[in-house]
Amino acid sequence: MRRMKIVVMGLILVGFLGPESFGAAVVGETQTVAGGGVTVKVTYLTQTEHESQFSVVLDTHSVNLDAYDLKALSILRADTGIVLQPTAIENKGSGHHREAILTFPRPSTRRKWLELVIRDLAGEKERTFRWYR
Repeated sequence: MRRMKIVVMGLILVGFLGPESFGAAVVGETQTVAGGGVTVKVTYLTQTEHESQFSVVLDTHSVNLDAYDLKALSILRADTGIVLQPTAIENKGSGHHREAILTFPRPSTRRKWLELVIRDLAGEKERTFRWYR
């Protein structure tokens, strides 16, 4: 019974403070945002000494995704105020199902969070995907 109380209190604490308070890992985490008939799934793939990479998967049944240049529509920003443009993109697929790997310069290690923002995709002003350190 005591162990159960400790587990419940821990879950309450994480829910109250948020995972960022505990240094939750960001690499490998996938987030999904749907809107405008398009579902966007982003996975923070890797962070090396010089760059960060994200997998972006677009899925729809009604929008021609070939009309959107993900490299031009995407930015990476952090709580430090930095805003980065992608340096490279690898595209796969076309039409209603696209995948891309976006590469950005590595943001500062002193950041608390970073966001991948995709603007103006299928009528949605911004789709924001945030990861905490």
